[in-house]
Amino acid sequence: MKNLWLFNEKRIAILQELLGCDAATGCDLREYLRIKKTLLSYHLSVLREKGIVEESKKGRDKYYRIRKEKLPFVKKVVSMVE
Repeated sequence: MKNLWLFNEKRIAILQELLGCDAATGCDLREYLRIKKTLLSYHLSVLREKGIVEESKKGRDKYYRIRKEKLPFVKKVVSMVE
C-alpha cells in the first residue's frame, strides 16, 4: 500500500478537477474545493513531490496539470474512488 498518501479527499478532488481540464490555476482550484490557500498549497506540494502534478508559471499565475506520464495512473485512482 505504498500509495496511501494519495487517498485523501482533497487530493482526489484536485486530481478530478485537473483531469477535466488542460490546466488550472491555484485560484481555480481554491474556488472549486472551497479551501484555504495554505491547505491547497500543502496538498499540491504533496502531489508535486510525488511527481503526479507539475506547475508552470505564466505572469503572476501558477498553473497546475497532471504530468502526462501519470495520466493512466491518475485515471485509475480516480475511477477507484468514484
